[in-house]
Amino acid sequence: MNRSIIKHLLNMMGSHLCLPKSQSEECERRRGKTMAELGRDRFSALPESLVIIEILSRTSPRDVCRFSAISRGFKSVADSDSVWDRFLPSDHRKIISRSVYPVAFSTKKQLYFLLADGFVLLDGGKLSFSLDKASGKKCFMLGARELAIECGRFPVNWTWRHLPQSRFWEQANLRAAPCFDISGKIEARLLSPKTTYVVYLLFDLGPLKYGYKGLPAKASVRFEGERGDGNGAGDGDEITNIVSLAIRRFSSGSGGQFAQQRMDKWMETELGEFFNGQGNTGEVEIRLMGFEGDYRTYDLFVEGIELRPKIDS
Repeated sequence: MNRSIIKHLLNMMGSHLCLPKSQSEECERRRGKTMAELGRDRFSALPESLVIIEILSRTSPRDVCRFSAISRGFKSVADSDSVWDRFLPSDHRKIISRSVYPVAFSTKKQLYFLLADGFVLLDGGKLSFSLDKASGKKCFMLGARELAIECGRFPVNWTWRHLPQSRFWEQANLRAAPCFDISGKIEARLLSPKTTYVVYLLFDLGPLKYGYKGLPAKASVRFEGERGDGNGAGDGDEITNIVSLAIRRFSSGSGGQFAQQRMDKWMETELGEFFNGQGNTGEVEIRLMGFEGDYRTYDLFVEGIELRPKIDS
């Protein structure tokens, strides 16, 4: 393996390679060495493969895939379970044990991309789990059967259907009602810590979606529980937003957050966002309410509510 490349990576990582201080390190620091230099000294004493594993695990999945093209030696280490296990959530074994179907994989890298490029159904098919491909942070979707759905005095207007593009077995179908109330909850401890999450409603409007003018609705994201030590949401914190169940070019004047068409043929509209701190306990409650008395004819299919890490642009 090329030692000059390893040295370059060590220099590139700089102070990120600093290890916890000890008395000997403090003595060395007093003799003029910086903590970054001490970190590099400690790493240089390790076998090459361990050095590379430690370096790569401090980058990102995308960077690791790029580094694997350097040489066969780098590829062998970059594809190892020791590296990719660092990118998987610490509780990934417990999560996939709840999968409806067996999750087959031979390496941790294969498991990572299985979850990043797809999803697994959990808890009898009411919940789906995947990973954000760039960061490895957790994504969850609450299927319609996991949601509480009410329709005021008109519960008969809700039926259950199946659409071929759905990941779930059933979707809730609402036809022509003056109001609706959709809500779901998820435990904060299941989500990635120190992460801002964006919440979306996934839905479809049937064959009339491109002629539909949109129905404004009130969305809220509320945290109920105790805040951890990561300055996340506190008990009772709530964010509200007005959203529109329509795409922009057919919704002029309706106001609110407009929906977007997805590659999987579903539409999504952003309901709100929240920060999940370190050690948060309790539940995040998401709710979408149609306005009373705004009676319109529409064909609304609800796929579920999805929570995804916010991606900085």
